[in-house]
Amino acid sequence: YSLRGPRQVGKTTFIKQRIKEVLDNANPKNILFFSCDNLRKQELEEIINLFLDSSDDGRKFIFFDEIPFVDDWELVIKHFYDSGKFRKCFVLLCGSNSLDIKRSVERLPGREGKGKRHFIMNPLSFKEYLQAIEMKIELPKDEKKSLAYLKINFKKINNAYLDYLLTGGFLKIINEYHDTKKISDSSYDVYLKWIIGDLAKFGLSERYAKQILHRVLETYTSEVSWSSLHSGTDIDTHNTTAKYSEALEDMFVLNIIYKMEYNKKIPDYPKSKKIYISDPFLIACIHKWIYSIENNFIKYKEYLQKNIAKICEGVFLSELIKYLEKNSNSDVFSYGDVVFYWTNKAKTKEIDFIYKNIAFEIKYQNQISNEDYKTLRDFKKGYLITKMIFDEDAYPLSAFLIIFNEFLLKT
Repeated sequence: YSLRGPRQVGKTTFIKQRIKEVLDNANPKNILFFSCDNLRKQELEEIINLFLDSSDDGRKFIFFDEIPFVDDWELVIKHFYDSGKFRKCFVLLCGSNSLDIKRSVERLPGREGKGKRHFIMNPLSFKEYLQAIEMKIELPKDEKKSLAYLKINFKKINNAYLDYLLTGGFLKIINEYHDTKKISDSSYDVYLKWIIGDLAKFGLSERYAKQILHRVLETYTSEVSWSSLHSGTDIDTHNTTAKYSEALEDMFVLNIIYKMEYNKKIPDYPKSKKIYISDPFLIACIHKWIYSIENNFIKYKEYLQKNIAKICEGVFLSELIKYLEKNSNSDVFSYGDVVFYWTNKAKTKEIDFIYKNIAFEIKYQNQISNEDYKTLRDFKKGYLITKMIFDEDAYPLSAFLIIFNEFLLKT
């Protein structure tokens, strides 16, 4: 099994919680936990052999944290599996270097047909964030009563959402902000070093990645092609731009969606795409990086205020992706196969996001009109996501993020 995701989302804590559960019924000698920072391939082999030789008969549990730090680690794991030494063993491989672990686990053996084996741990969704800050949301089961509850508590919920736009779903940052009411420059730097470190491990240029992320912010919420994203950079070709963008997607920094081919309801890959940043806190980090900003917390709040409608569009997509990945039973699930945007040929109609023939149009603004509903009617079901207005099939974003699971489950 594998568990991957960005740093500081709780993967190591999750592993230790599982070990605590295993200890209730297993011999402690049959449990191995090892953090693989600065470990070599030969040392990994020696550790596994030592554990297998010293453990007792019975089921064994092996947990390797930060496995991507070991070069060719997947060859070591495959060797032990193929030799039969992992019989009666549960093996969980975990890593923050998501690009490495994603590519490597695809080459690993496993018991096919035995359920999902590869999992993603994302930063907290907004609903999970409310739980983390101990804000109780007790929705009635009745739909009309739920709506009334959200209206009554909207101000409290929306204020929490505005804080979420600063912290994103990273627990360390959430705790820092709620303790100090600010975020230090060093905290932004921790996450930037994670991005830069992952790039370096795979021989990717920090300078190229920085230029691409700059262009992503400049074109945020707009249709782009690899060629148009390449424009304004000194990157050699648009193919290199595509390579870096897709690597940043694999690292959970970017979310990339494609235009939908209307009749077939499939992605139209040759056409343009839209590129978003996967977490609101990462937008703040990238803002600091590309503009070399000090005292970023204050300056980013100003940037957020000016660009909040665009940033909220990306937040909605991120929440939808988290929900779909969490509820998928497939090891090969890709959100890009089921979530799209759409425009007609004349560019007179546009829908921000489509999933299962459900259209979501983000209108994070103070007023809406009947015209805003017009394009939604071309789809089986449509929702207008607003800033603060409740209306027929229209909900404020902060409220909708609490209940949209229920809407999707009904489809």
